[in-house]
Amino acid sequence: MKHLFSLIIYLSLVIPAPVQAKNVINWYHADFPPSSIMCGEMKGKGHENYLEDKLQKALPEYQHFEHIANYGRILKQLSENNGCCVTLLKTKEREKFIEFSNPIMPYISNGIITLKSKLDAFRPFIDEEGYISIKDLFDSSSMRMGISMGRRYGGMVDNIVDNNKKSKKIKVHYKMDLLETLVKNIQANRTIDYAIGFPHELQWLISQGLIEDKFIFIPIREMPEYVLSYVGCTKNKWGKRIINKVNDIINGQYEEQYKKQYQQYLPKDMIELHDKCSSNIFPLKSN
Repeated sequence: MKHLFSLIIYLSLVIPAPVQAKNVINWYHADFPPSSIMCGEMKGKGHENYLEDKLQKALPEYQHFEHIANYGRILKQLSENNGCCVTLLKTKEREKFIEFSNPIMPYISNGIITLKSKLDAFRPFIDEEGYISIKDLFDSSSMRMGISMGRRYGGMVDNIVDNNKKSKKIKVHYKMDLLETLVKNIQANRTIDYAIGFPHELQWLISQGLIEDKFIFIPIREMPEYVLSYVGCTKNKWGKRIINKVNDIINGQYEEQYKKQYQQYLPKDMIELHDKCSSNIFPLKSN
């Protein structure tokens, strides 16, 4: 019996958990409503929650576990352990350790969010079409920008953040929520004058009564019309296998229900633009 017990201990050391881990997917989320809604009465009803639920049901051979963190923590987890996230922007730096799917949806690009009462301070940097130059604003004013730890915004915003990491005009938010605390800081006149975020994020916060309807979204001139979102998994054989399965499930289509769930919180004047962008990216008929 003593020898048998020793053999069991030995085998437990030389035959580790990876065999089990291959059948597990750890899904990582930011608190990113209305994309990923992780608490409250609407928990699990965001459009990214919808996509993840669809993927989980299409992958019954795996056990699925969910974890909440800010994007900085999510990226750390994906770089060190097997895992996936359904809402990621693709960057060259991330491609070093993340295997990305084909595009899953376009987001209307991030813009500047600030109080309507502060708008006069921004007017010198806004053109006749209503777009603001983020470069001129950052270079020529003392106003402070609020961003979320680990989050990528795309285009010129990321360039400014990457090249000015020690600037006192950039304030980094470390909590799990990506925008709510930032806009509340703006309203309280605390540490920032404006935040960077998506238009549907702002609409969600207002519609849920989480912030007052005192804020304005200003599109950024140097940003593209849209940025693409991807599913990302750890960059190894395991992650590549999952991503291949995800691509087969999505099949180059932008599901109509998925799109509607995103558009319900998009400002009405941006829905037509989103439809146009979606048609260009996903020429196949949606299911």
